Amino acid sequence: MFEYLKLIDEKIYNRFQTVVRNIKAASNSFYDSYLDMLEQFVKLVIEKAGSEFFGTCGQMLMRPEIKNYFLETVRLDEFSYNKMRDYTQKINAHKHKNEKNIMPDTIVTYMKVFHAVTSAYVLYSGEVACEFDANYFLEIFGQYEKLNDRLRKNVDDLRAELSHSIEEHKIKEEDIKTYKKLLSQSEIDRMSLEEQTLELYHQISVLKDIKLSSMEEKLNKTIDLLNELTESVIENRAISYAVGDTIVGQELFKGYIEKARKTIPKISDK
Repeated sequence: MFEYLKLIDEKIYNRFQTVVRNIKAASNSFYDSYLDMLEQFVKLVIEKAGSEFFGTCGQMLMRPEIKNYFLETVRLDEFSYNKMRDYTQKINAHKHKNEKNIMPDTIVTYMKVFHAVTSAYVLYSGEVACEFDANYFLEIFGQYEKLNDRLRKNVDDLRAELSHSIEEHKIKEEDIKTYKKLLSQSEIDRMSLEEQTLELYHQISVLKDIKLSSMEEKLNKTIDLLNELTESVIENRAISYAVGDTIVGQELFKGYIEKARKTIPKISDK
């Protein structure tokens, strides 16, 4: 979404990506990144119009000639223009006081105004912007935290399973050393949300490898045991073949063993 921003300037689209990351993190940094994005856009429009950008974004939007350019030349509606100017003031006020956590409906309102002003400019430039989709922002809100919770549970489950196997000495020593080198939960908590996600993905991969290694070890032991049992069954069956006959010599008994071996399914080699 908002791919059309690249038609205006790649830097504005990059600022939008920062805004998206803050929305996914449900972070109050949304305000700062939104203002950076808006200022980048206003500065670019003003400079392309042949005017000089100075002062703050809010101060520039209060200049009559700038307002006239947006309303008369770009054909932006006055409501959206006034909201754009209003949001710059609100965000600056937000920086100087403790603001309650950002909410999804606030994000949708702010992004709808940004879409209105940028799509109007894209249309003025002879291009077409996408339709505004409020659901997009509602769906990505807090996405990092939700993913983080799922990954933590996955890591906790794997750790619990492997911890039990370690206590019973069912895991190789080298795998135990790898297990103990993984960062603790308290160490992960000190990271940023994005860093936590990467570390949790890494731990899941390592823990799954250890689990797989443990399963292969168990499988190899099972195959060895089955091979031993199979040989025993072969000998027992050979004896049963011999019982029905007259007393036989050693050479005939070996023949019975070979006969019995052919009737027992062979266990696959490791």
